[in-house]
Amino acid sequence: MRKEVTRFLEAHDGQTAARFFTALGLELSVLARVAVRDGVVGPSAFAAYNEMQHCCLGQVNAIIHGIADLFPADASMAILYHYAGKACGTADLEGAFLRAMKLALHGMDPRPSKDERRVLLVDDDPELRSRIHRVLSAEGLVVFEAENGPEALDKAVWVEPHLTIVDWRMPVINGPEFIKTFKKSPEGRKSKIILMVERGLTQVVNGLGKAINTRLKRPFTDEEFIKKVKALV
Repeated sequence: MRKEVTRFLEAHDGQTAARFFTALGLELSVLARVAVRDGVVGPSAFAAYNEMQHCCLGQVNAIIHGIADLFPADASMAILYHYAGKACGTADLEGAFLRAMKLALHGMDPRPSKDERRVLLVDDDPELRSRIHRVLSAEGLVVFEAENGPEALDKAVWVEPHLTIVDWRMPVINGPEFIKTFKKSPEGRKSKIILMVERGLTQVVNGLGKAINTRLKRPFTDEEFIKKVKALV
């Protein structure tokens, strides 16, 4: 993987390289936060993540100031892999490299806009997710999807949603159990919650209290849905 990234950097211009290191820094931040949340790293590993991020920022600054050869690509990758061994091992890091390369090639700044409003949609029904995604995107919201609770918990770390829409009935863990876990995280405490429930069915949500901002009964019209969303974001 190290050689592939080196070839990628050497084959593209400085702007693409800068986007790559910016995106990789963000990916490292996500890896670190997930690892800390799951209790799989200690202080020394977390420090290694920070060193990797500093390496990425140093590369971006060098490129911006026209000294892209301050660290040759291969040397930079060697430094990152050195710290990766201390932090997460190269297997986890390779996924971050791949995502960073894809973001860099999209030609867009991977950092989230301060003006955007992000929605995390958690539902195992792909047709409903597609419909909601289309409706919310038309309203200018940035939508991220997850088909179950564990996937949503990982995505929430880097999405940092302003609004999270959760279906009551899901595999692995149901909506209320997901919300209880989600609300213990920094991202969950900041996010508003819409819980989707089935019209005509009794679906218990004991223990959630004020964790849910509103409920939405399925099936619903697009107009009903947008009204609920706009009231929160």
